[in-house]
Amino acid sequence: MATETLFQRKATIRKEILEKRKSQDPQSRAAQSRSIIRTLLKHKEFRKADKILIYLSRDGEVVTDELLGQAFELGKRVCVPVVDRDSDELHVSQLPGPEISFRLGAFGIREPEEADLNIVPPDQIDLVVTPGLAFDRHGGRIGYGKGYYDRLLSRLGSQVPRIALAFDYQVLDNVPQDENDIRVDAIITEKSTMNCSGI
Repeated sequence: MATETLFQRKATIRKEILEKRKSQDPQSRAAQSRSIIRTLLKHKEFRKADKILIYLSRDGEVVTDELLGQAFELGKRVCVPVVDRDSDELHVSQLPGPEISFRLGAFGIREPEEADLNIVPPDQIDLVVTPGLAFDRHGGRIGYGKGYYDRLLSRLGSQVPRIALAFDYQVLDNVPQDENDIRVDAIITEKSTMNCSGI
């Protein structure tokens, strides 16, 4: 498949999913998010993980705000991604506790205030809770096109489980992938849990 064709197919899928996301009822999104989070909390990989990287939701994604507090209550060490625009990389910052405020960082993504930043090596992470725009049942993932998560996941290595949170409409029969795209191991939606890699 030509690179241009792959790029165009991904762009078309991004546009379609973003349109569906805009039309989703906010109350429905909140209720479905709570259902997805409840399922994640029972997942064996979440239960056994100590240090977990959790994305800070935005723009109609599965809402993770309550998940942060629940993870702390379960004794987890909670980390969030921080965008470094100079290096075009995601860093991992461990949160000091559930009661902190966030600022808007790059691309409108929340991140800890400067005083609360605590950058830790990514190889300390036991589990990544991953966002995305579209997925397929084989773990294929399409993000927002910047490649930040793919680069971070490639640095973590395949031994670190990657669980994506998504609404059911975000899971397609097939999403185009290239050699730089990192697959997820499981996808949790409001309707089902898809095991994509045998974890």
